[in-house]
Amino acid sequence: MNISKQLSKIPIWAKLFINISILYALWVLFFKFLRNFWLIDYVYEEGIYYLTLIQLKASQFFLGILGFSAHTLGKIVWIEGHHGVLLDRGCLGRNTLGLFIGFILAYPSGWRYKWGIIIIGTLIILGLNILRISGLAITEYCCPQYLNINHHLIFKYIVYFAILLMWALWLKRLRQDTEKTPKD
Repeated sequence: MNISKQLSKIPIWAKLFINISILYALWVLFFKFLRNFWLIDYVYEEGIYYLTLIQLKASQFFLGILGFSAHTLGKIVWIEGHHGVLLDRGCLGRNTLGLFIGFILAYPSGWRYKWGIIIIGTLIILGLNILRISGLAITEYCCPQYLNINHHLIFKYIVYFAILLMWALWLKRLRQDTEKTPKD
């Protein structure tokens, strides 16, 4: 019996588990070991810097569209006359993006089914994060007593719901496409 036939007998949940385990090991390897190399760390830090800058400026732009006089300095975006919100590393959506993309990469399917959802999903998640940052700045402006609940609960669950919805729609589309494809 050849290897491809043996691999095809492995249940999809087992393939998914194996792939998730490999991706998680690579994630840990990157953050525990590879970041110790100056070039890799430099590229990573520059990426974080630009991701922060893009999200801050996009939030400032969006707040301006809504009619607020918004400003940024360092990692802070604020509406004129108020304290603003700090966009720290945990607020960039890195882990959320990693979770979303990791599931797509780990799911046993062809690459042609993965690239589109990764690009579209990444843009949606970044867009939602920009809306979240803007929403937190507005919350801090109008009703700061609700900042913690919005930051730690409401906005996070909106993003997680959107990710689950994207996964579900992608899996449904994937199943429909593979059902249409003739079997060998």
